[in-house]
Amino acid sequence: MAAAAAAPLLAGWLAWEASRLPAADALRGQLFEHWQPLGHGTWLPLWAISPRVRVAVVAWEDPGFYFHSGLDYAEIGRALVINLRAGRYERGASTITQQVVKNLFLSPDKRLRRKIREAILARRLERALTKDEILTVYLNVAEWGDGIVGVEAASRRYFGKAADQLDWAEAALLAGILPNPRRWNPCRDAARARLARHAVLVELRATRQLQPAEFRLADIAPITRARCDGDSHPDKVPVLRDSETAQVVR
Repeated sequence: MAAAAAAPLLAGWLAWEASRLPAADALRGQLFEHWQPLGHGTWLPLWAISPRVRVAVVAWEDPGFYFHSGLDYAEIGRALVINLRAGRYERGASTITQQVVKNLFLSPDKRLRRKIREAILARRLERALTKDEILTVYLNVAEWGDGIVGVEAASRRYFGKAADQLDWAEAALLAGILPNPRRWNPCRDAARARLARHAVLVELRATRQLQPAEFRLADIAPITRARCDGDSHPDKVPVLRDSETAQVVR
């Protein structure tokens, strides 16, 4: 009875929260409004990023990216089961779209209210941008280490080359360290980074996105550390925070 009585209140609160967030068209406009005047660092269009990186990141971060509408309910269910069995948090279920929303529009706290806003905005972002546009944003705002924001900065930092020149070994390494770049940073622990790379390569081979010969060559490639002793804080692309998106997070 109590749950039934609370349901209308919960529905009303969710509707109120949703009404305070920008609609899909406004969301798209707000994104491009802040990208253009605040842009600095290197922002790459999708065609200027190695297709190997795009494939590896999607395969490792969000395999259902091109099929879901912002939230991956099957992955949420799997993560819930794994975490309940473990008795602690072991696996997340955030999609690439949710991570874009979190990085650009919301504070990093883990309160339930922020997660609800994240889910609402993720669904709207899917209506505002194409999948390739969302992936482009993600690859340009994702963090690959302390002060290393965006795939071009990561590519220059770890391999000394442009992002469109990365091979399978390098693409898999970037994808593998992305969930926790401080822990898996090849400049700090090459052995751990190799394990992360191997896991991505195994996934790519298992899903037939990587041929056996390509897998073997990538898996035995050395972990190169082109600029590990250099500047650890390259230029960042802009990340929108509370002051710039007050109508979103207020």
